[in-house]
Amino acid sequence: MSNDRPATLDWRTAGPETRLTDADAARPPSETTVADAQDGANFVVFDPEWLPEDCEVTETTLRPEQPPGRPEGLDATEIGQTPWSDGNPSSLRVVVTGDDRRLRLKEFLYDWAPPAASVAPLWGTDDPTPVEAGDAVGFLGTDYKRNRGACVQRARTQVEVSVLDGEFTDDELEALLDGLEPAVDPDSSGTGATAVRQVPFHRLNYWARFRCESPGVPHGVWQHGVERPYHESVPCSPAALCDATPRPLVPGDDRLGRQYRFDSAVTFPEANAVEAVYRHGTNGSDHLWITVATPESDLGPEIPPEPARQPAETREAVESRGGTVHYGALTEEHGAWEAVWAEDGVTYAVVAGASAEPDGKEFLTLVDGLSRP
Repeated sequence: MSNDRPATLDWRTAGPETRLTDADAARPPSETTVADAQDGANFVVFDPEWLPEDCEVTETTLRPEQPPGRPEGLDATEIGQTPWSDGNPSSLRVVVTGDDRRLRLKEFLYDWAPPAASVAPLWGTDDPTPVEAGDAVGFLGTDYKRNRGACVQRARTQVEVSVLDGEFTDDELEALLDGLEPAVDPDSSGTGATAVRQVPFHRLNYWARFRCESPGVPHGVWQHGVERPYHESVPCSPAALCDATPRPLVPGDDRLGRQYRFDSAVTFPEANAVEAVYRHGTNGSDHLWITVATPESDLGPEIPPEPARQPAETREAVESRGGTVHYGALTEEHGAWEAVWAEDGVTYAVVAGASAEPDGKEFLTLVDGLSRP
């Protein structure tokens, strides 16, 4: 069977020892369509189906996944990458242009850490505004380039909007997030979207697959953790999770706990920690991260923790699990929510992404009901 496309590595075939060593072999971003981009992306690609009347998509560019490496003679900007690491993960860039105004959407798999209280590109915004975004909750605020921005995580895909020129109203930005739809029908047999949806998060994770050190990013409203050492991680099945060291906790039988289903887990043997990720069983967008670490681990929070630089509606100590739990909420009504505490000689950090379903009180009920696997 012939295939006219050149043989390339993607998320299905990447090897941990593979590196980009030849500058001439590097592939720059290329023009595409949102539907065609799905085939090589390790995330579900979304199409902005709603646009303001004066606007249209004027550019769609895929940054292809490539092995890590910065060979001599190659500038990271030539392949659309950053200087923060040697990694070359995939992303999609969509530019929307109207009358004297322009914005861009960026889509990718957020696989560095828990996604920064659900406001990663808006980090530091004093009062991020929660908005409806399909089956999820997004936020409006000011992004890291000081532009008006917005973001949401849908089906594990991080979508970030930045206003490049002119102005877009908050109603328009909310409608843009709310109008995002999968570019390829997820029920279509054999498509990339179907495959990506069913693959565990840590199997899609670029840094784990290539054994490449990831950049450090904020985790949530409490200051804890460092760069997640996915390059040293070991996959952990649900059966093996029962015997993992240190011992993790899993969602219990409360109403919210029953909504989350196991996505995947890894152990960090060198860091003495375990990470497990859960997804909402109905919408696939709401996420729950549970990390357990020994006291000497860099991945565990200090107890009591220091506040992160992101303003939050709530940071307080509450009585739970037979002791003190340090609870934080970006917003009480829509999250994100976070709890860190020490128990039985180890530390726990639980992060729940923004959601339209629970509130802070129900999140704390979930924390109190966590149990041994």
